[in-house]
Amino acid sequence: MRRYPIFLIALCAAMLALTSCGGAGASGTTANNNNQAPPVQQGATFMTAEDTPLPAVLAFNVAVSSVMLNNGTTSVEALAAPATVDFARLIGLRTLLSFNSVPAGTYNSATIKLDTPVISFLDLSTNPPGVGTINGTFAGSATPTSTTVTVALNQAMVVTSNGLAGLHMHFDLRDSIQVDGTGQVTGVVNPQIQLNPVQPTDQDAQITDLRGGLVSVNVAGNAFVIQRPDGKDITIDVNSSTTFSGSNTLASLAPPAVIEVDGQVQNDGSILATDVEVVSIESAFISGRIVNVTPSSGAATSLTILVDEEVPALTGIPVGFPVTIDVSQVQIYDIRHIDNWFTNFLFNNTTLVPGQRVGIGGHLDTSQNPPVLVPKRVMLRRQGVEGNLVSGSVQIVSGNQGTFQIQNGNLFGYVLGAPLDVSTDNKTRFPNINGLTGLQAAGAAKVAVEGLILKDPNTGNPRMYAQGVKVLQ
Repeated sequence: MRRYPIFLIALCAAMLALTSCGGAGASGTTANNNNQAPPVQQGATFMTAEDTPLPAVLAFNVAVSSVMLNNGTTSVEALAAPATVDFARLIGLRTLLSFNSVPAGTYNSATIKLDTPVISFLDLSTNPPGVGTINGTFAGSATPTSTTVTVALNQAMVVTSNGLAGLHMHFDLRDSIQVDGTGQVTGVVNPQIQLNPVQPTDQDAQITDLRGGLVSVNVAGNAFVIQRPDGKDITIDVNSSTTFSGSNTLASLAPPAVIEVDGQVQNDGSILATDVEVVSIESAFISGRIVNVTPSSGAATSLTILVDEEVPALTGIPVGFPVTIDVSQVQIYDIRHIDNWFTNFLFNNTTLVPGQRVGIGGHLDTSQNPPVLVPKRVMLRRQGVEGNLVSGSVQIVSGNQGTFQIQNGNLFGYVLGAPLDVSTDNKTRFPNINGLTGLQAAGAAKVAVEGLILKDPNTGNPRMYAQGVKVLQ
């Protein structure tokens, strides 16, 4: 009889060890009591995006509605919210597409859902050429305005518990958007996308194209918050290495300014800024490439730009369409990230040329319906240009200091009627080729150039000063 209580004691001890349930009763059980799995360890993911362009395409806006990460047995959503992206402006530039928490694990592919593509293109069927817009359709899709694409990762993406892993999306518009025998865009899209895992410190993970309206500033916390055009708030951290444009500091920032940021994604979804540019101290901002300057010489009084972004969404100024802005009263002209005393000599109302990518900041005159943008500042911005390297055009002065030409079938080809001149120096990046020497041996390669376009004082034509040169595969 004495063994029976001892057996009960042993059994209860074993149950306590296995289920942690001793004495609590049914109403006091924990998650593990109910045979539930322990909490799944979470990590964080972010996505950056850029493109390889098609020369005739001026804008390609598409809704990225979902990005599911797959590991062979389960799928998890990497996209926190749908995002509409103009991939045609991201040549050599990278925007933050998403940040989200996902279960820790190893992922080998991703399934991307795309919706409602809209294509703006250089329409050479009119005289003079204009901007045409077409609602795209996806090839082979049961629903022409929606499709899903599953992309195998070139190497597994490993998300660790409390870690941060990234994906770089490269949308190859050149091979995705169909054209007819004359080179005219048909509107049919067969998405060709590459996804590469990246670490936060990798070059393809660096954010170089992020803007928003300033919401708040926390000087003590070395941070501020911006709101993107899609309404999402992002926290921007700064430190002693962060560079501010002009005489700006964190303490001098004040809403409703529009802020542009370069930086690195952090584990909590914030961005650690390397550069902070105040693009407008007022509430409105539009960005785009110049397609016409009036008058064509002397001091400009108006600009026609193909809008690629606006903060906030402006009535009567649709993204992807051209708009003419009166700049006759603008007094402030500057160059992004260049605050030298001679900046205004390089870029002003007499050095505007078609092809430049500019940001125009100002305020909205709400006394008119719809409200009208009143510009106060024009800023020259970085951009990318793709084209064929002109054979024999590479000239080397010393090291990577020199020049070359590219033939572009897009806006520059139309405006110039000639190749675009490109200047490089020893700070120019050549990520996949041995500098100008390698470029010289590349023949008629396709290249993408990132940099600033200024007016050549000798020819009056655009000249690109390259920060990066990449040979396209």
